[in-house]
Amino acid sequence: MSENDVILQTKGLDQLIKALKNNLPRARVGILGAKTIRKGDEIGSTNASVGAVHEFGMGGMSQRSFLRVPISEKLQRKMEAAGAFDKDVLNEVVKSGSILPWVKKMAILAEQIVHEAFETGGFGRWPAWKTPGYTNEHGRILEDTGQLRDSITSEVK
Repeated sequence: MSENDVILQTKGLDQLIKALKNNLPRARVGILGAKTIRKGDEIGSTNASVGAVHEFGMGGMSQRSFLRVPISEKLQRKMEAAGAFDKDVLNEVVKSGSILPWVKKMAILAEQIVHEAFETGGFGRWPAWKTPGYTNEHGRILEDTGQLRDSITSEVK
């Protein structure tokens, strides 16, 4: 071997590439499975249908995004604050050869963001109700019964 030879150790990189080539886990956050069912509402009304009306602003209802906007705006910072990008965490991903635990952590953090959106009225951005003097027992927008907020879950497959 000459003094100009370079040896590149790629074991960690090889393990990361292997972990990423395997069936990547997919995280879903929202109104999933049995959580779509509403109690005491009209027939055909589900948490998913109520959520869609607010998420996208349909049928004369103002848009109050509790999923797309909060997660897209807050997830990166929440993950950084939780240490998800710290060297030790990423080394563990490489060492284990799987990003599944990391994706599960991301899904849980996304759920937390959604719950914070409900607690803060979309981080102060949701429009008020159009009905003058309307109040509910929680005193917060989108929390008449708490069913929509409580229907938010995540799954990683």
